[in-house]
Amino acid sequence: MFFPIVMLAQLGGEHVYEFLSVPVSPRQAALGGSAIGIYDGDISLTNENPALFSEATDGKLGMQYINYISDVNFGYTSYAKHFKNIGIVGLGLQYMSGGDFRGFDENAVETGSFSTSEIALNLSYAKSFDSVLCIGATVKPIYSKLESVNSLGLAMDVGIVYNSRKKPFTAALVFNNMGTQITKYYDESAPIPFEIKAGISTKLAHAPFRFSIVAHNLQDLDLTALQSNYPEPTNVNQVRDEQEEPELVDKIMRHMIFGVEFTPTKSFFVRGGFNYLRRQELKLDEKPGMVGFSWGFGFKIKKLNFSYANVRYNFAGTSNNFAITTNINSFFN
Repeated sequence: MFFPIVMLAQLGGEHVYEFLSVPVSPRQAALGGSAIGIYDGDISLTNENPALFSEATDGKLGMQYINYISDVNFGYTSYAKHFKNIGIVGLGLQYMSGGDFRGFDENAVETGSFSTSEIALNLSYAKSFDSVLCIGATVKPIYSKLESVNSLGLAMDVGIVYNSRKKPFTAALVFNNMGTQITKYYDESAPIPFEIKAGISTKLAHAPFRFSIVAHNLQDLDLTALQSNYPEPTNVNQVRDEQEEPELVDKIMRHMIFGVEFTPTKSFFVRGGFNYLRRQELKLDEKPGMVGFSWGFGFKIKKLNFSYANVRYNFAGTSNNFAITTNINSFFN
């Protein structure tokens, strides 16, 4: 009974609608979990940063599927349309299916099976200014059903992107999941997983490499395991006193995500990423393996683009991400 009082674990478990924080794009997942600063017309990245909608995304349709851990599955479908003198309008649908569970009451009597599911409708708008600056916003009505209870919520993403004309350099700032829970599951409400991110990306002038760096969870400067919002009983203070204070470099690195892309041809690419926070929180000290690392590849066949990503969340859990994107306009031109 006293274990929850003395244990210190990773971030999470404090918000509703956590499915909004899962990277749904294979490109995003392969680059470490975030790619807010890549401004090249990839519609699969607009779920994370609405400012990435541009004229280059006009008519593009993207379909992503994630075979997550155990029987949990995610999906996202998006479409964009550019209207002259108005801007870019995007429509997306994001869902999570938790699979089937066996239910029991407090006396261990089986009550039957049940399921969980969550869904969000993304309504986006973006406006570009001289192809240098782009601002976008997404409004997300949310519906969540967990066993026999449900909840409604409303969230909003706001992003801004700067794209240099002289150099292959992009910088971005995003405020994800600003919103609230409208109807509660029970008597108490919980916050939505709000997050601030800043990122940059750049390409080498004479080599097919693109590098991406993202600083995430900037709304919380200290992401170390010693920080928590739990009550402060005496024994927890003693545990904290006995442990060493993390170094400044470690605190900074927990905010960082690194990614690299290698594109030898226009129809083939390879990607890789590293998420320091994920590795520190989910690895086994005796056998860390490739936890925190991710990779992916993709290719283009005629008018279809295929992408795949493999993400190692922990020693026992690996996620597989798939995506198909195409430009609807190309079938009518």
